[in-house]
Amino acid sequence: MRVRTCLVGVVAFGVLLAAPGAGTGSTTLPRLHAPWDLRVISYFPADAGWTKMWTDWQPDRVDADLARAASLDANTVRAIVQPDTFGFPHVSSKYAAHLAQFVSLAAAHGLHVQLTLFDWWYRWQDVTGSKVWAAQLLAPYRNDPRIAFVELRNEILPVPVTFAWARRMIPFVKSVLGDTPVTLSVSGQDAAARLESLVKGLRSVRPDFWDIHAYPSGGEVMYHLITRAQSVAGATPLWVGETGYPTTTATTGYGGVPLTPSAQEAAQAHFFATVSWAAEATGLPPVGVWVLDDMVPNAVPNAVVTDLNPELHFGLFRLDGSAKPAADLVKTVFSQGAPVSFNEGFEQAVTSEVGTAVPAQWSMTGDASFADDTTVAAEGSASARVALRSTDATASYSIVPPNGGVEDRTGIAVGALARRAAPGGSVFLVLEWLNASHQVLGRAGSVPLQSAAGEWGQLHVSGRAPHRAAYARVELVVRGATTPVWFDRVSFSRYY
Repeated sequence: MRVRTCLVGVVAFGVLLAAPGAGTGSTTLPRLHAPWDLRVISYFPADAGWTKMWTDWQPDRVDADLARAASLDANTVRAIVQPDTFGFPHVSSKYAAHLAQFVSLAAAHGLHVQLTLFDWWYRWQDVTGSKVWAAQLLAPYRNDPRIAFVELRNEILPVPVTFAWARRMIPFVKSVLGDTPVTLSVSGQDAAARLESLVKGLRSVRPDFWDIHAYPSGGEVMYHLITRAQSVAGATPLWVGETGYPTTTATTGYGGVPLTPSAQEAAQAHFFATVSWAAEATGLPPVGVWVLDDMVPNAVPNAVVTDLNPELHFGLFRLDGSAKPAADLVKTVFSQGAPVSFNEGFEQAVTSEVGTAVPAQWSMTGDASFADDTTVAAEGSASARVALRSTDATASYSIVPPNGGVEDRTGIAVGALARRAAPGGSVFLVLEWLNASHQVLGRAGSVPLQSAAGEWGQLHVSGRAPHRAAYARVELVVRGATTPVWFDRVSFSRYY
């Protein structure tokens, strides 16, 4: 879960709190087969994140927000519960009622609930209190299909004291819930390594599935991360339960993509296409989305932040309620599967820092002017133009397509059309192989453009991924040309 300071024999313990569906479960929704059926979006109101969602309870606002989540073909919404807010170890009837209303509101929109427990809580030695609290909170939802699953702890730190706590709490919470699945998540720069520590620390105890949270820059290494995590998970299913991309103009996950709202919103859509393909290609369910809405600074209860803070800009929807491009992308993933298009025909444009139109999703580097040119096209309505500023300059457009993740010996073929205004210089394609640390392991270049000035010519390059490669990157390169060059109709395909 994203709030970082930087803003990254049981029932006898307590009286059970009454709630709709207590004990027998609700029949208003069918049971999901988690994690395989999951289509999850994390949720807070835009002005009330984390604990504020419950202390500043706004059921009408929540109801309207959940309608938007359902409109994206999500089937589950995530609610995060903090023991110190709800009352620990005895759950407050007030906050239990808020949770019951949330579950009912979600069900009215056809949404199940992912319940994340023990958020912002660190008293690992208090197993007895943990059991009292979990029993009181969860018993009303025993065998309730409205609860898709329970995440015992968000992003648990895998250390001995948490291992001991989780070994006792996983089977306990399972006994309280009945047939509702239980998981817990890990995060960090290397979520696969943390998962490995957790698997070892839990010994023979297993959740129903493992949950990893990952925010891998532009998403390029998600395929590699998942394959590593799958080798650790073994026979226990795996799910990427939380990931996202901030549309802030303060930072970017893609070097060379403009720090403008339109460019970063297009980058967010590309990110979700990339991580969604990685999940699909490795046999996982769609990734869990962080988060439904952007947030205002006052939504963060435990820190003072400004509007420039990236943590406020992960939403699929802007603060005015309008959808970013990633909202449609996520809906497509949830309903149809992961798309692999990447503005290969340069029909989509965004605004650069100087106010010009440039190709969406593509990174731009070098001493040149770049433009999305609607006056020249091999097909469609636009092309990508490059005009070097000096005869000894080199410039390029580059991108990692959504299906750019690779393993050893994965074959990649890339093609593009190119045209130059006058003879001179060199125009060519480059296929690069990079590892999980974003270091270049190798390159292959095409034969330079041979067509006459003013005519479109075909460029092509292919190759196989070297050992330890994590993804492939495409570069459209211009070197030493004194007049503009255009690119169009880029293709990217895999072979084995």
